Amino acid sequence: MPIHSLKLIDRYVAARGTFVYVFEKPAGFQFKPGQYGGFTLVNPIETDKGGLTRRFSLLNTPNDNYIAIATRMQNSAYKRSLHALEIGQTIKFAGPTGNFILHEDQSTPAVMIAGGIGITPFYCMIKDALHHQSSQSLFLFYGNQTPDDSAFLDELIHLSHEHTNFKFIASMATPTSNWQGEVGFINDKMIKTYVPNLKDPIYYICGSPAMVTALQELLVEMGVADDRIKVEDFPGY
Repeated sequence: MPIHSLKLIDRYVAARGTFVYVFEKPAGFQFKPGQYGGFTLVNPIETDKGGLTRRFSLLNTPNDNYIAIATRMQNSAYKRSLHALEIGQTIKFAGPTGNFILHEDQSTPAVMIAGGIGITPFYCMIKDALHHQSSQSLFLFYGNQTPDDSAFLDELIHLSHEHTNFKFIASMATPTSNWQGEVGFINDKMIKTYVPNLKDPIYYICGSPAMVTALQELLVEMGVADDRIKVEDFPGY
């Protein structure tokens, strides 16, 4: 697996407690939307038993001239050290790798279900598909606690208004008074409301291990075949 040294060139807030880190893109770097890599700290300010390396999905698309990741801040030495990186400092990257990528047959719809920071591979997949003017039917269910916790919410709403083949369904567990989207956890009723012909799409689930397991079991109970469900989980660190 290739090893790259990436220089930090920008950092910004994507939602409450969620940050995006932007790095220089190595010459000739290629990957498929949905893939990830291992990011290893170099001389961090602190360490703990979790070690120096964490796995992050690539947020940028292959067309972008940078590499980006998004993460929610957690009380770990890795996250504190990552956030302490100054512009111009470097991190080691091993990758890309992973098979959590969009299927090639555009006649088959894709239903993506994201919880929290599990949005990152789907953000990349959707941006890339729409950039290439894909005609594929794309559905994205995105669950969060509140709109303020929802990274890229406004951009995804805007993209769904611009592209008729992209249906975006956001749901908040504890919505604000002016929230106009769905409310509560993503469930069978919600999926059935928006997705016609439930057995036709390929389903992709990304989020916490508990969320991924629960939704995978739910889809099977709804009659979706196991081989039409792809999953990726983020243990949190």
